[in-house]
Amino acid sequence: MRTRLVLLVVACIVAGACSDDVEPELAAPTTTAVPTSTYDVDEAMDGVREDVVRLVMERDGLDREAAEVRADELMERGVDTEVVDQQFSLFANWMDNHQSHPVLGRHWTEDEAECAVVTMIQVEGTGRTGALMNGASVGGMAVEDALSLVQPVGYCTDLLALMKADMVGLGVPQDPDCLLAGLVEEDVAKWFVALFMYGREGFNAAMGEDLDLTCPAGS
Repeated sequence: MRTRLVLLVVACIVAGACSDDVEPELAAPTTTAVPTSTYDVDEAMDGVREDVVRLVMERDGLDREAAEVRADELMERGVDTEVVDQQFSLFANWMDNHQSHPVLGRHWTEDEAECAVVTMIQVEGTGRTGALMNGASVGGMAVEDALSLVQPVGYCTDLLALMKADMVGLGVPQDPDCLLAGLVEEDVAKWFVALFMYGREGFNAAMGEDLDLTCPAGS
């Protein structure tokens, strides 16, 4: 747990780019308010420092003492501790509540959930990630925001497999393999973009255009 997020923080420290110009807004990745989780950021940063020390030793061929000095310089110059605090808070909140995420979150593994939030932070930045989570809604979202919520999930999961599992769990009478025949993950992603933009009716319409509705019950 947290491995990808720690690597993200370490990478941006070493690159001197661990900052964010947008003030993040923290919220769960759902449309329902939930308690915000907390991490011991000081403890987390101790672990980050150790990873930076090891990375500097390997990259620059320094001994332990020299690497510690260099790591402290990099962390002081290259990290905004408030942003790191926000990253860990976003991560904790997401991991505690990912099962209620509209894009089939109940079927994600812990690794998939972790990958999705870290990917979003990498692509969107801490501030926009927080704003996206805070503003997520079923219906009424702009296309770019809907895409930003769906694409990290598509990158980290097999959306087609998740949809099949969801159909099985819901007891859909038709054979999911028949219903989904010929479709690819991008098709499923499109349905969820429609969900964020146009609500449940938009989702149903987009899905209805792609499913093979000629599949008989019990096929």
